Amino acid sequence: MGMVLFSPFLYAHSPDLSSLMIYEENGKTFLVIKSSIAAFEGEVVYLYGKESYKTPQEFSELAIEYFKENCFVAINNKTIKFINPQIQLGHETTLFAELQHIPKNINSIHVKNTLFKDMPNNLCELILILKGLPQKQYILNNKSRHEVNLKLEKNKWSIEERSNANVTSNKFILIGSIISFIFVTIVFTQRKSIS
Repeated sequence: MGMVLFSPFLYAHSPDLSSLMIYEENGKTFLVIKSSIAAFEGEVVYLYGKESYKTPQEFSELAIEYFKENCFVAINNKTIKFINPQIQLGHETTLFAELQHIPKNINSIHVKNTLFKDMPNNLCELILILKGLPQKQYILNNKSRHEVNLKLEKNKWSIEERSNANVTSNKFILIGSIISFIFVTIVFTQRKSIS
């Protein structure tokens, strides 16, 4: 799949488009999410209700809380903490946070961003710019469940496909539950008709 760099103009005008960048600057690692104010507002109102905020400050606090619950980064299978998340409101809204305890040697990155999952056709461009590592772009969307597992092999990022084992076992559990329910219902119905 060819990667497309969305222009900042599009982020500001379309609630379906966003970007998530992880980059290094002055020895620190940051995460930045950009999208339209309409996208952030739509999710906050959908989750918390129209009356949930009265001031830009209250809105910012709700948006940051929502971010903490819906954005996840793991490096080398260790969850990374976000420090001091902040949001700059505007036509194009920017949320940023510092990432804490980044390992010196990175061999895998897992990113999940469900901030705009309720937008039907949302696309989030993930951009990785980390010192000493190859740059990577990837589109998070409904099909990818808004997440990606990247593994570094021979100085190239490869996408690690998620195992279908969990999906398969969940299907068997669901089928087993349905069969058990039907069996119990039949037995219960027959007992009632006998007595």
